[in-house]
Amino acid sequence: MISVRSTELNELELLVVQDYLQKRGTTTASIYKGNGCIWVSSGSSSCPINEYFIFNDQSQLVDIQID
Repeated sequence: MISVRSTELNELELLVVQDYLQKRGTTTASIYKGNGCIWVSSGSSSCPINEYFIFNDQSQLVDIQID
């Protein structure tokens, strides 16, 4: 289940992130408001994946950083 953990997200940006996750086949993730980005936490506790979706002022995706 993909859950949105923040109500302060830009709806258009959230749709872009959710579409990306769906196309990639991600079924379990949490979406948070990050520091100037949308932060997605997924994977298992033994192998967590954190992704940071960075948008410009026009809500266009400009970068995805993964750690």
